[in-house]
Parts: sequence; C-alpha cells; structure tokens
Amino acid sequence: MIATLMLFAGWSLMAASQPKQVSRIVRHAHLSGGIRIGMRSAGTSLQLFALVLLVRTEGPSFGPLVWACLLSISAMAVALILAWLPRFTAPTLPSPPANGSAHRSDRPRAAGTAIR
Repeated sequence: MIATLMLFAGWSLMAASQPKQVSRIVRHAHLSGGIRIGMRSAGTSLQLFALVLLVRTEGPSFGPLVWACLLSISAMAVALILAWLPRFTAPTLPSPPANGSAHRSDRPRAAGTAIR
C-alpha cells in the first residue's frame, strides 16, 4: 500500500511538472526550470524508493514484478485523474477567452457612451 502511494505521488509530481498540466491545474501558472527539474527528480526518487521497498519486502524475484504492475496501475490512475480534471476545475476557475479578447464589460468605452 505504501509503495502504491509512493508511485502515485511520483507520477503526480512528474505530471504536475509539465507546463500543460500546470496550466490545467492553476490558470496562468508558470514553473521555473529549476522547480520543474526538482519535481521530476522527486517523482523519480519516489518511484525508485518504491522499487527498493518492494525488493526488500517481496524479494529480488517478485519485488520488481509487483513494482512494474503497480507502476502501470498508478500511472493509469494519474492519467485518468488528469483526464477528468477539467470537469472538476471548470466551475471554480474561469478560463480566459478563446480568442484572447477581453470581455465586453472589460473593454474601454469611448467618452460619452452609455452602458447598456
């Protein structure tokens, strides 16, 4: 169970370090290169530590097999959560306009024009 959570956390960190996923989670967010590399390194470390944990508990023949199965299951779980993420965040975080123009009420008005 601990190894599965470590693998899930590792994949989550690796996915969250990608610019596209960061912008899906937090609108208009940007990660610096150092933070991205740190997140990927931490994710990889968690996955390798889960391998070491499983080899020590399950043995050198069965541990890597369990690790490979849990690795794919946790990766699939992260991918499915990221696929459903827009449904969860859409009501709470407004997306920017598709064409880049400001909303009608945000545009500057000419002098002497009334608000409709």
